[in-house]
Amino acid sequence: MDAPVDLDAALATADEHAARLADLDPLLPPPAPLDPAAGELLQCPGGVGVAGFVESPVGTAARTWDAARRHTLTVRLAGEDPAGSLGALLDQWLPLVRSRAARGDLDAAAVVEVPSRDTRPVLALVHRGFTPVSAVAVRTPHRPGPAGSSEVTIRQATPDDLDRLVALNLEVVDYDAPFGKVTPRDDTAEALRNQLTYLLSEADPAVWVAERDGVALGHVHLQLPPLSAWAARFTSLPNVAYLASLGVTAACRGGGIGNALARFAHDVLDASGLPATLLHHALPNPRSTPFWYSHGYRPLWTTWVRRPAHP
Repeated sequence: MDAPVDLDAALATADEHAARLADLDPLLPPPAPLDPAAGELLQCPGGVGVAGFVESPVGTAARTWDAARRHTLTVRLAGEDPAGSLGALLDQWLPLVRSRAARGDLDAAAVVEVPSRDTRPVLALVHRGFTPVSAVAVRTPHRPGPAGSSEVTIRQATPDDLDRLVALNLEVVDYDAPFGKVTPRDDTAEALRNQLTYLLSEADPAVWVAERDGVALGHVHLQLPPLSAWAARFTSLPNVAYLASLGVTAACRGGGIGNALARFAHDVLDASGLPATLLHHALPNPRSTPFWYSHGYRPLWTTWVRRPAHP
C-alpha cells in the first residue's frame, strides 16, 4: 500500500521550489499550486509531483504539435539534491506510465516540462532516456538581430494568400518533424487551413509574407493580446505576445529571408509596447536554435520527452 502524502512536507517543498526558481530566473511565473485533481500525487524526500494524462482528440490541431497521448509529470523540487529528488519521482512515475501505455506506441510520450535555467535536476531525465526536444523562448523588446535580405518585400497577407500560406506552414511542420515533437497528420493541412482562414478574415491580420518577384517565399504569424492570453502561464510578465510561426520555403533557407521576417515582426512587436514575446522552437533543429537566439531570444522552459513512453 502506498504511503499517505505528507501535505505539510509537500507545501514546504513547493514553497522552497518557488523561491529557488525566483532566484534562478525573474521571468518565470510563480509556480501554480499542484492540483491533485489533475492526476496522481507523488512524493519523495525533497520532491512532490502530479502525474497526469492528456489525449488530443482526432481532428484537433494539438495532435500535430505533440504526441496524441501524453503522460505528464509536473514537479516541485527542494533540498540540496534536486536531481536525486527528481530521479525518485521519475522512478515512481515511470512504472505508472508503463502500466498505462502500450509498449512501443510512438504516438504516446512521457513529457516533463522544466524551467530551462533549472539545470541541476536534469541529469535525472538524461539517465532515464529523456531528450530535450523543444523550448519556450522569450525575447524582451529592442534586442536587434541580423537585418536579413533586402531583396524581398514583406507585406500583410490577404485571403488570396491562403493556399501558399498553408503550403509554407506545412513545410515548417515537415522540417521540425524529425526532432521528435511535431507529428504530421493526415488532417494537418486541414487544421492549418482552418486556422489561417480565421486569421486572414480579421480586419488587421498579424500575418505577413515575404515575396520576391511576386512569389511568396516565407511567412510570419504573430498572436497579440488577447489572442495570446493562453501563453501567460509561461512568464511573470503580463500581456505577452506569441510568435506562432515563421518559415521560409526549403529552397530559400539560409538566404536572409527568415532574418528579414524576424526583424520585421520584432519591429512591429517593439512598437506595440508589449513587455515580451514568446515562441516554441525545436531544440535539436540545427537552424532554429541559433536563428532565434541571434534575434534576442533565450530559453525559458524546456520540454523533455521520452517517446515512446513505454519503449
